[in-house]
Amino acid sequence: MGFTLRSVLTALVSLVSLSQGISLTGPRTLLVVEEDVKAQFQTLISDLEARGFTTTTHKAKSTTLTLFKHEERVYDNIIIFPTGLKGLGPNLASSSFLKHATAGGNILILLPSSSDDNIPTSISELASQVDVFLPPKGFSVVNHFEPADATEREHNTLLVDLPSFPSDTKNYFNTGEDKAAKLLYRGAGLAIGSSPLVQPILKAPRFAYSYDTKEASSFADDENVFSAGKQLALVAGVQTRNNARITFVAGSDLLADKSFTKVAKTDKMSGNRAFAKDVTAWTFKETAVLKVDGIEHWGEEFGKEVVNGDVYRIKHDVTFSIALSEYSYDHFEPFVAPVDDAVQLEFTMLDPYYRIPLPASSPGLTHHKNSTTYSTTFKTPDQHGVFTFAVNYKRPFLSNVHEKRAVTVRHFAHNEWTRSWGISGSWPWIAGIWVVVVGWIGFVGLWLWSKPVVAQGKGKKKQ
Repeated sequence: MGFTLRSVLTALVSLVSLSQGISLTGPRTLLVVEEDVKAQFQTLISDLEARGFTTTTHKAKSTTLTLFKHEERVYDNIIIFPTGLKGLGPNLASSSFLKHATAGGNILILLPSSSDDNIPTSISELASQVDVFLPPKGFSVVNHFEPADATEREHNTLLVDLPSFPSDTKNYFNTGEDKAAKLLYRGAGLAIGSSPLVQPILKAPRFAYSYDTKEASSFADDENVFSAGKQLALVAGVQTRNNARITFVAGSDLLADKSFTKVAKTDKMSGNRAFAKDVTAWTFKETAVLKVDGIEHWGEEFGKEVVNGDVYRIKHDVTFSIALSEYSYDHFEPFVAPVDDAVQLEFTMLDPYYRIPLPASSPGLTHHKNSTTYSTTFKTPDQHGVFTFAVNYKRPFLSNVHEKRAVTVRHFAHNEWTRSWGISGSWPWIAGIWVVVVGWIGFVGLWLWSKPVVAQGKGKKKQ
């Protein structure tokens, strides 16, 4: 009886854990970590397992480690923890990581916080291939104006504000209870190229800079500074064109147990643990994943009885709608676009004829559970041909939405042209015609029914 009760309780605990969240990619997570390093990240790992992830640990040089079996990925997510090795195992080359991302897998890379540690060659190659640039060995970020510990001589432990973004970008990295909490950071920093697939998640403070601590031990000049200020990224996220995600954390201590503590300067808990949850949730597709629940379009020619038809007429009103939902840990919820952003519709042939905002509305539209319907009504152009309804919604941190529906736009049929009397500009000409007709009939009538008048005294003389 006790054994049965214990089994039931275990099953219930497992169900509760799984209900707290699960990745859309999948729960299988590979931890590439040494045993001594793993002990420094127990809270991060246990939080992942509590959200439903199943973890498998392998050392970097493990000979049994493989990322693919029968050309299918073995793991859905990979976490590369910091290591002192210059090279990872033969199965962890940069090409293997790219293949994993091409197959839809996600990768979280934690770079060493110490300037003396090595960054594996395969990680450096992977970073350069996705337009993320790592500093050489020996570089570290410092901030002499706001150090976490004033007694620290190097000032390389920073106090960093939680991420903030413009009003047209959704913020998935400040969901903790304390929005003003500070982050403890120590590491080298990153530089980001111009690729639109790479976005900085956490930026360095204004007066921070990354420099060579060995070559410029007394002072830093231009030759020894890697990057500075807001151009220096501490955490960067890459979302590939197939929506796989790769995240680089420039200082692994940001997610380590020792950073999940009080900040001495503020005497408040750091925001590192909540930030670690946000970063892993985004990387492993627990958040910021959009889904199209339905697309509808119809024209006034047939009304709502014919939805998603193939043919429309020129200069006719057409209504288009798309229903979008957003994944949040364990469920889909209605997607709400940021205040200064808009979902747009493109009505294109070779080039867009129209680019129209899609406001959130739902009157007269099919109801979709847990989604927001964006719709608009517009008049088709005076041009026949094959047109495409296109919604190409690509925003930072959100999975891409690219939907197309091709339709034919035809000319007026022979019996659909507006008659002459329906065109106000033709009324003077029509009136002129009828004036001529009526005048001619009147003239003919007068001519036929009128006889000549005989003058007096000019009649025939009678005998």
